[in-house]
Amino acid sequence: MDKHPHLFKRLIKNNIFRLSILYSLLFLIASLAMLGVAYVTIDKNIEASIEKEVNAEISRFIGSYQSLQLGIETEPYAFFIEHAGRKVAGNIEEIPILAELKKAPADNTDLLQIAAKKVVTNDSSIEQKGNILGKTVTLPDRTKLFIGKNSYDATERREDILDALSTALLALLVFGFLGGLLVSFQSIKRIDRIARVSQSIVAGNLDLRVPPSRQHDDIADLGRGLNNMLDKIDDLMQNARQVSNNIAHDLRTPLTRLRANIETIARKSDGEIRQEAEKALVETDNLLNTFASLLRIAHVESGTAEILKQEVNLSNLITEIMDFYDVLAEEKAQKVNLNLAPNIIVIGDKTLLSQAIVNLFTNAVKYTPEKGRILITLETVAKNQTAQLTLHDSGSGVPEEDIEKLTQRFYRLEKHRDTAKGSGLGLSMVKAILDAHHGELQFVNDVGLKAIVRLPMPTGKSGKNHKGKISAQTANPPPAAADCANT
Repeated sequence: MDKHPHLFKRLIKNNIFRLSILYSLLFLIASLAMLGVAYVTIDKNIEASIEKEVNAEISRFIGSYQSLQLGIETEPYAFFIEHAGRKVAGNIEEIPILAELKKAPADNTDLLQIAAKKVVTNDSSIEQKGNILGKTVTLPDRTKLFIGKNSYDATERREDILDALSTALLALLVFGFLGGLLVSFQSIKRIDRIARVSQSIVAGNLDLRVPPSRQHDDIADLGRGLNNMLDKIDDLMQNARQVSNNIAHDLRTPLTRLRANIETIARKSDGEIRQEAEKALVETDNLLNTFASLLRIAHVESGTAEILKQEVNLSNLITEIMDFYDVLAEEKAQKVNLNLAPNIIVIGDKTLLSQAIVNLFTNAVKYTPEKGRILITLETVAKNQTAQLTLHDSGSGVPEEDIEKLTQRFYRLEKHRDTAKGSGLGLSMVKAILDAHHGELQFVNDVGLKAIVRLPMPTGKSGKNHKGKISAQTANPPPAAADCANT
């Protein structure tokens, strides 16, 4: 039931459908105008034809009432002769023709329309279905002569022609509308195919492409253009990843050697030199951690990292992580409350998911004031079959204009740039991990900051709905919190 309103909305927004409606309306207006012109033209032609015949009859019988009467009795004409307001002869009922003749001017050249019900011919009475169109002529003795012809047959032909035209135009309108509807459905179907591919690419399936089309139209050109763009982007990303990886690898080796040398100096020295060497060791470790984080993010985003597909009990995993890292909150006298629904299962890599949760928790601890609180909630959302993890701290929150930037690499809030430790890669790592698991990460200001994680849950038993091998869940300790400062 929900699909039909959605489809109707899609149809209304479809340009081809709207153009079909517009052209149908324009066609309808043009058709009505054409029918109006046809009606007037046919009507004038009917009157002109009758007028021509009546003029011929008037010219033929103008000099002889007797020959007029004989001709009328054998031909389909109506006549009436009036003198001094009285009927002299005729085959039309006196009423209403006497009134019409009385109003007619002596030199009338226009057709008169008489609503006569019957015409008498050869002592027989013919019922009239239509009006009689005719002309009056005033003779020298002031006698008025009216000769006319029934317009019913001609009018019927006109109506038949107009009915046929109306039917044909209506059929064209209906078929045109249905054709536009069919083309719209086809275009929506093809655009949906492109949209699904685009969504899959955004979700991380970077190798997908729009299926080639044998058609040669705008939508096919759009698909080909999108594929070309994706190929170009893929090349650029591969080059950028390769450059980043090369830089990280090339710098990590000399930094490791530098660290070893500094460590040797610190070990062999004392006093002020030893203190400075130890400070240099800390900075070197930070640099090494930054490069390690960059490499991990690059591997996860590129899909080259090995991601295990296993059943992970998210409820138990969070409990394990809190057992390790609750001490961080205790150092700042912060209160951590857990509200976890039991046995919530997701499919993914336990180590990577642990890293994401650790980064979010340490980030919350870092920016929650002393004696503040952190509420961690885990629940299921039945509507879209997802597990939802929320970390709600009591810190100062984040400006709305900065929320979308929190997962950018090296991004930190301006007010914490000089005081917060870390390089701003922690939340970038969280985003990369969740993207690899087809999850979502959202930040919301709500008397502090809420970090909301959504992960898809298996719909079948024991994870049978997912692809790949299901590994047994290991009991490794959570990863160390490293470089978690984004805000």
